[in-house]
Amino acid sequence: SEPTRLVILMVLGILKLGCICIGGYFFDRRGRRPMLFISLIGMAGALFLTSITFFGKDRAGSIAFAVIGLALYLSFFSVGMGPGAWLIPSEVFPTSIRAKAMSVATFFNRITATLMASTFLSTADAIGWAGFFLMLAAIGLLILAFLKHFLPETKGRSLEEMSVYFAEITGDSSLLEVEARLRKGDSPDSPQVEMSTQSTPNQSSSEEPTEPSIV
Repeated sequence: SEPTRLVILMVLGILKLGCICIGGYFFDRRGRRPMLFISLIGMAGALFLTSITFFGKDRAGSIAFAVIGLALYLSFFSVGMGPGAWLIPSEVFPTSIRAKAMSVATFFNRITATLMASTFLSTADAIGWAGFFLMLAAIGLLILAFLKHFLPETKGRSLEEMSVYFAEITGDSSLLEVEARLRKGDSPDSPQVEMSTQSTPNQSSSEEPTEPSIV
């Protein structure tokens, strides 16, 4: 019924908000990698559970499994991948290009979300809803393998330390040299200072020097 759907949506929204707070708390205490791994494993399990509902013939049981699977998916997503998708890019980009790089990352994030939202119905019709959720679970496991292999742990490090940290673990110091050049280019002598130093002799030449008075 409509009231039941409204209650379910409200509960799911509150559950998602609470899990976001939990994820924000543990990201700085447990680390980025463990929270992302837990999130992806839980999301894959929830998607697998949701796919099972489309194989059964019991409608009431299928609806219950679908709601449970959706609740688990939102919970595990909000614990790790939800906040982590914005936290990790802000840390891995060096300070010299962080603003522009985050703009590019946000652009591709929204593009991917738009493509996903605009094609999921046609994809589900083509391979079936069970196959669609199984495909998403497999993608989540692939992302897990990618992050496990390539994502370093950045817990306890400030944004200013990230460039040095990534230079150490990759053995590539070229980025540090580029940032050093940019810092030198950002701090030249200002034109106002040069103008004031040039105008000082003219002003001093027009005034006669005064001898100090002795009291």
